[in-house]
Order: sequence, then structure tokens, then C-alpha cells
Amino acid sequence: MVDVTEILRKGIAAHEAGDLKIAVDCYQEILDTVPDHADATHLLGLVHFQQGDTDTATVMIKAAIGFNANVPLYHANLGRVFTSAKDHPAALIAFREAVLQAPNDAHLQADLAGAYLRCGDAKEAAARASQAVELSPDLAEAHLNLGLAQQEIFGAVYPLAIQSLQKAVALNPALAGAYLGLGVALHEQGALDDAEQAYTQALRLNSTFLEAHCNLGNLKRDACLFEEAATHYQAALDLDENQAVVWGNLGVALQEAGKLDEALEAYNKAVLLDFDNADIRRNRGMALLASGQYVKGWADYEYRLKTPKFRLLARDWPAPKWDGGDPEGLHILVHAEQGYGDTLQFCRYIPGLIESGAKVTFECADVLMPLMELLDGAPSLILPGADIPEIDAHISLMSLPGVLGTALESVPNDVPYLKPPETAQNKWNAIVDTWPSKTKVGIAWRGSPEHPRDALRSPGLQPFLRLLDREDLVIVSLQKDGGAEDLTSYADTETIIDPTDLIEDFADTAALIEKLDVVVSCDSAPLHLAGALGKETIAVLPHVAEWRWGEKGDHTPWYPSMMLLRQPKPGDWSSVIEQVNKCIN
Repeated sequence: MVDVTEILRKGIAAHEAGDLKIAVDCYQEILDTVPDHADATHLLGLVHFQQGDTDTATVMIKAAIGFNANVPLYHANLGRVFTSAKDHPAALIAFREAVLQAPNDAHLQADLAGAYLRCGDAKEAAARASQAVELSPDLAEAHLNLGLAQQEIFGAVYPLAIQSLQKAVALNPALAGAYLGLGVALHEQGALDDAEQAYTQALRLNSTFLEAHCNLGNLKRDACLFEEAATHYQAALDLDENQAVVWGNLGVALQEAGKLDEALEAYNKAVLLDFDNADIRRNRGMALLASGQYVKGWADYEYRLKTPKFRLLARDWPAPKWDGGDPEGLHILVHAEQGYGDTLQFCRYIPGLIESGAKVTFECADVLMPLMELLDGAPSLILPGADIPEIDAHISLMSLPGVLGTALESVPNDVPYLKPPETAQNKWNAIVDTWPSKTKVGIAWRGSPEHPRDALRSPGLQPFLRLLDREDLVIVSLQKDGGAEDLTSYADTETIIDPTDLIEDFADTAALIEKLDVVVSCDSAPLHLAGALGKETIAVLPHVAEWRWGEKGDHTPWYPSMMLLRQPKPGDWSSVIEQVNKCIN
């Protein structure tokens, strides 16, 4: 006669000691005699779970529940198996059943809170975690899940959430998730060094913590440490290669690191996993454009209009979007988007639309209107927010290249396509004629601070000061916003002429540029304006420039009169300005 109780005791002892072979032998001996023994079935399922066989574990624990459905631990362990298999809805059901049977078990309430979190129900997670804390105030996992849920509901820096996470760490310093949550709060507060330490500690405790690798990657990317960011994203993907967003983030990091081919590979994998992810498609579009694959690039770039940023700006239009069909006889509203530089670059398409027989109303910023009035074909102009006339179709300005099928070799680049009004020309003729008769060089040293890459693309004033060594040059500031303040911070800039207080709009800037011999600018509105005017222009670009400047080369099809000078390595503006000096006669 088999002593089932003694064999079970022996199996559990071996199991707890880590001797899984003896444990399996004991559980199987019981089942050979009593096939419906619930405990032996459940414990054998746990062994399979510990060995990484979640499928068999699921089958066996479900069988144990079939033999005896009134054991909360069976349901809880089934929930843990489902969690490991990332079947979070099934895990939620299992944990919920465990709690129904043992509502006063704080550990089970905390487990259920975690299940709700993983299913995206932060409010229910907070309620369950609060119950767990009431039942067991010193249960670290309860405080952890309460803090994470509060972060989801109220934001990463919600004080009570941070308190809950700190309490969790105090009770159990081995909780990796608490360090992750604290890292997110520190990251959002701008305490980047402390955030990095928190994420790193989370990984020390759990080297397979995918989210910690992702957040470290984001932190490094924000700090423009793109190679390090890529390393963390890759580590996350080594843990789970089916993470579309992580592939997309890896693509961004690789692209910013100058590894465009590798970036496109990462974007392609991301798109395969999440075809309609707007951020990923928009980013792949910019990579394709940077690589010169314009037709494919414009198609992906159109997804920018579906990203959260653009959805916030979305408007209801009284007519459908123009699809690029025959424009003859149509009244098309073209609306500007993004920065002034984008408008200056892409307004070149409007004369072509008018020439093709369309009536065009162009919605753009007021400071650009004096220039846009002089576009060929004289489009009607309205300000953003003004009443929209009766139209047949509308389209965003930067969607025009795509619907018109612009390829790299077919960029419309007949310059100048902009010109300053005569009144502005007369004004600046009188001003500039009083300056010394030397080569006049206009400079702009930073773009809009709202641009996400401005720290990379804007050299600041300091590198340009080397031009002051040239006695044959007159240096003229084109830096409208904040330029005067920058100049006052340098004692040796008295020889720079700063007429920007006389600039009222882009018509003034255009007329001033017309009076200069050459413009040297970072990626900014004055750069685009100089190119659109056909002025001799030198673009000073970061090591990895924005998509519109291409991956390499010293010329761009967008502006025939422009020379591109790129950093030989990230951050090296000195070498760029040295090249500028050689290019200015």
C-alpha cells in the first residue's frame, strides 16, 4: 500500500530543497496510484513552471483545479504561470478567482492589483493594492503596486505614489519594480543622474527587466548618447523581440548615431509588428527621406498627421483632403504646419498648383504673409483661425511633395521663388549702405528652441566668433529671437552689426539678406529664406543632419545656391567654422 501522505511530504521537502528530480519522482508516484490527486498534480505543474515549461504547467494546474476548485493557491499559481506567459487577461481571471475564495489574503490582493496593472486598469489596481495595504501594512508588494497604479492615474511625480514606492523599497530593497517606478519619477523631475541610478539598480536586481532597459535607453537618447541608448534598446529586444515600440526607439537611436541603414532595418521590424503605429511610420519616413528614398519616405511621413502631437492640433475641415488628382478648377486650401523654415521651404509648391489651374488659398503665419503675397500666382492668404472660404479640398503644406510624387531628382528648385517687397528693399538699402564696404556675412547661430533636435543642430554664437578675425568681413546678425541677448554676453562681439531690432517680419529679413554677400546659418528659418532667395548660403549642420539635408554630400537639391558643411564628428563646430572661413572669399 502506497503511503501517499509520506511520499507527498518527501516530494515537498525535495521541492523546497531544490531537488526537482526527486520531487517529480514523488509527485508522479502519487499520480500513478491516485491520478486525481489535486495537490500532487498542482505541485508537478509548479515544477514544470520552474523548468520553463509554461504550457505543461498550465495544463497540470488547470487539472488540479478540476480536481479541487476550492484552493486559492491553485488559482494564484495559475495566474503566475499566465503572467509569465504574458497572457495577462487569463492571469487576471485566475487571480480574481483566488481573491474571491480568500478575500482577506493580502498577498493575493496584491497579486490581483498587479494583474489589473498589467491589463491597463490602474484604478482597480489601486483599489486592490489599497485593500492589501489595509490587510498587511508591511507588505512591500502591496505598496509597490499601489505606487505604480497611482503613477498611472495621477502621473509619475504624484507625491503619494512616490511615497508608496519609497515605502516598498524600505520594506523590501530587492523589489526591482519599485526602483523602476522611482526612476520614472526622477526622470520626469529632471534628476537624470538619480533616475539612471534607479534604473540601474532595477537591472541589478532583475537583469531581465525589459522596462528598465527601455527607460535607460530613453534617458540616454534624451542626453544625445545615442550609441548607449541603442545598447539598452537592443538588450530589451534580446529579452523580447516582439516589442514594436522598442524596435522603433532603436531605429531613432541608430539614425541619430548616423547608422541609417541599421536604423531602417530596425524601423522595418517595428512596422512588421505594428503596421499602423503613427510615430514609427513617421520616423521611418524621415529615415527614408534622409536616405534619398523620397517616394517611399513621403508615404510614411504622412503618418505624422496621426501622431499624438498632430492629433492635438487636428481640425475639422469643410472639404476632403486633396489626393493629388487633377487640380484644374479646384479651390484648394493649403495650410502651413510646423516651423517657419518648413513653410519657407515648401511654399515653392504653391505656384505650381496655381499654374496647373487650381485656385489656392494659403493659410500661414502673419509674419510670413508679406513674402507669401509675392509668390507667383498670388495665392489668397488667410491667417490660422480665420474663416475658411468655400473650398473643394484642403491639404497640409508638407503633404504636397508626397501627393505630387516628388522624387530626389524631381525636387522643384527654380530659385529664387521668394522675393522681398519693394518697400522693404528700400528700407534696407538705406540701412546697409551706411555699413563698411566689405564682404557682408549674415549669421544665424540657433534655431527654434522648441525643435526637439535644437541642442544638436544649433552651435550657438561662440563658434561664429572666429569669423571676427577676418578684417575683410562685416559680420551681420540675423538672429532675431534672443540674438541681442546672446551678443551682450560676449565682450568681443562689438564688431558684429546687429540690426535685428529693425526687423519686423520676414519681408524685412529677406530684404536684409538680399543686401548681404553670403549667409552662414545653422538649420533655421534664415537658412531656408536665404536658400529660397537664391542667395549664396552656407549651412552649418550637425554630424547627423535632419532628413531634408540628406545623409551626406555638400549640396542639396532643395537650394542650388547652398553649400552644406557637416560636423566631421558630433559636437565639432570648430571644424565646421574653419571650413566656412575657407569658403568665404
